[in-house]
Amino acid sequence: MVLTDAQRNFWSFRPVKKPPTPSVKDAKWCANPIDRFVLAKLEATDLKPAPPADRRTLIRRVTFDLIGLPPTPEEVEAFVNDRSPDAYEKLIDRLLASPHYGERWAGTGWTSCATADSNGLDENVAFANAYRYRDYVVKAFNQDKPYNDFILRTACRRT
Repeated sequence: MVLTDAQRNFWSFRPVKKPPTPSVKDAKWCANPIDRFVLAKLEATDLKPAPPADRRTLIRRVTFDLIGLPPTPEEVEAFVNDRSPDAYEKLIDRLLASPHYGERWAGTGWTSCATADSNGLDENVAFANAYRYRDYVVKAFNQDKPYNDFILRTACRRT
C-alpha cells in the first residue's frame, strides 16, 4: 500500500516529539510537567485549580477509579494515618497490584466489544468460550502487558 503525502502527514504517522513545557503563573502548584499543561489551560481562561482533596476523599476517588470498588474502612484509616511522604504512591502501587484492577479495566470495553452479540442468558452457544478471552484480558492488565504484545497475542490466540 502506498501512502499519499496527505495520509503520511496524518497525526498518527508523524514522529513523536516532546512538546515544550508551557510557562505558568503559579509554578509551585505543579508537581510534574503534565500539571504545567493543565494549569496553562486553566490560567488561559482565568480558572483556578480545585483545592486538593482531603485524604478520605482521595482514597475513595482513586480506589473507585482504579479497581471500581470502594476502599474498606480499614484501608481508609490506614491511608489517612499514613503520614509517610510516599503514602499516595504506595496506595497507587497497591491498587495496581490488585487483581480487581484487571477486572475493572478489562470490562471497560475490551470484553464487552468482543461479546457484543451475546444473549446474556445461561445458554450462550456463540460465545461459549468468551470467558477465555475475558480471563486473558484481565491477566494482561494485571501483568501490565505492553499493548503491542497484547494485540499480537489477541490476534493469534484461538479461544
